[in-house]
Amino acid sequence: MDSETIRYDTTKFDEKLPVVCERCNSTWMSVLTHKTKETFGRAMLEGEPFTLNVKDTELLAAFTFMKAVVTYHSLTDEPFFPRAATDLFRDSLVIPDAVQCWFAAYDGLLPMTTVARAHVFSPKTEHPLFGYQFLGFTYIVGKLALELLAPRWKDVSHRGNPLKMIRIHDPFIQATIRFWPDVGKSVSWPPSEHIGSDSIQLFVDRLGGPIEGHPKIPR
Repeated sequence: MDSETIRYDTTKFDEKLPVVCERCNSTWMSVLTHKTKETFGRAMLEGEPFTLNVKDTELLAAFTFMKAVVTYHSLTDEPFFPRAATDLFRDSLVIPDAVQCWFAAYDGLLPMTTVARAHVFSPKTEHPLFGYQFLGFTYIVGKLALELLAPRWKDVSHRGNPLKMIRIHDPFIQATIRFWPDVGKSVSWPPSEHIGSDSIQLFVDRLGGPIEGHPKIPR
C-alpha cells in the first residue's frame, strides 16, 4: 500500500495524478490548488516564513486533505473515507472529524523536492487501539512538508460510530507543528528545527506506525 517516493529537479509546482474527473479537477480542486499556491508558494519555493490566521489554516488543511484523498485513490479503488464525507468536502471543504495535520520545513539538497506517500496501517491485536485503522499521508513540495493522520474503524459495520483523535509519540516534536484541528491560536512556520536530507526518510516513515509508540486518547 506504499507509494513510491519521487524526487526531481524542476522549476514548476506541477504534480498531477489522473484519478479525478475533469469537472472536479478544473473547478473547485483547481481553485483550491491555486489559492494554496498564491498563499504558500513563496514558503514552498523560498522558505519564506508565515503565520497562519483562521482562513489560511482552513485553506492549508483543506489542501492537505485533498492531496491525501487523491494520492490514496491513485493506489487503490477502495476509498478510505466514506462517500458522504468526500461529497461534503467537495461542497463545503469540511474535513472529517479526528483528522490531524502537521507542517514541517524541509531543507534538502535538491532545488525542488516533491514527496507524496499515502498508506493504511492497523494496530496489532494486543494494542489498546485495536479495531482502528489509520491513513498516514506525507506531502512535501519544495521546503514545505505536510502530514496528515486520519482514523477509521477497521470493521465496516462499526464505521458509523464516533472516532477519537489520538496524540502520537512524535520523534520529530521540535520539527513539526500541528495546525489542524485549529488550536485556537496562531501558529508560525517554519518550526525551530528543519527536516534534512539525512532525516527525510525517517520523517516520511513517522506516520507508518505512530500507534506503536505511546498513543493517548484524550478523554
